Amino acid sequence: MNIVIRAMQNPIPIVTRLSALTAGPIVVTADEAALEAAIEPAELLLIPDSLYSANVARMLMRAKRLKWIQLLSAGFDAVARHGTPAGIPITNAGDAFGPSVATHAIALLLALQKRFPVFFAAQQKHVWARHEGPTLAIPYGGTIAVIGFGHIGSEIGRLLKEFGAQVVAVTRQGLPHPHADESMPVTRLHELLPRVDAVVIALAPSPETRHLIGGPELALMKKTAVLVNIARGYVIDCEALAVALKAGTIGGAGLDVTEPEPLPEGHPLWDAPNLLITPHMAGASGPVMPNRLAKVAGDNLARWLKGEPLAHRVLT
Repeated sequence: MNIVIRAMQNPIPIVTRLSALTAGPIVVTADEAALEAAIEPAELLLIPDSLYSANVARMLMRAKRLKWIQLLSAGFDAVARHGTPAGIPITNAGDAFGPSVATHAIALLLALQKRFPVFFAAQQKHVWARHEGPTLAIPYGGTIAVIGFGHIGSEIGRLLKEFGAQVVAVTRQGLPHPHADESMPVTRLHELLPRVDAVVIALAPSPETRHLIGGPELALMKKTAVLVNIARGYVIDCEALAVALKAGTIGGAGLDVTEPEPLPEGHPLWDAPNLLITPHMAGASGPVMPNRLAKVAGDNLARWLKGEPLAHRVLT
């Protein structure tokens, strides 16, 4: 099988895994020019969604032998936006990012509940801020809503239960899940928000979830509650969040994603109190991620070669 890879991270584990399954050529491309030179005979393209541009979509129209696109990412926003050749199956990286993104979400949550932004600000001023003690919290004994309970959300739920939290899984249908103490459909979100101590957003990309959390939803939350988003920036109305943080409507927020992204220099969120922002890096995990991506891609290639259905199919 003729395979082309456009990777952001170390491609060696992926190349090694795929080479063990097929004797065909595997070409790793460093940029779009190299991809364009290699794409015409490709039967399989591996690429992260973040590198799937309108130009890449145009290239693929000339790849007449292309049979399948394996995304090296969980999200597929760019692929859906720019389009793919008709009839080509698209698969994502499945649960490869689960441990890394879930750990990042938990790190943001713990830092907010333990008021690390406040302590860091005090450190910069050389202030020993022991008076903040009564404002600190931990997941244990609290109720935490995880909105979206797929590969990543369910891993967040599992970790939170280990910390002793009561986990509420918020999904489209509200079906029970072993990593949640309670499940609820997203249509009942307004009913849920006033009683939770934290909200973690782990939704799959969807136009229907734009500004799912806005001013009215933030106003329903406890003043001590914290909000974490490791999904997509557009799920939260970031302007409304900045207002809520400055007004003390909620206790704090941790964002790995924003709207827009990257966040412009003059955006009010930069100066909002009790806020942690990371630059869409929740999936980064050093050498762990290339190996996990290699396993997902290799397992799917093995299925393809055996004529079995592909796993983690998201489009077409």
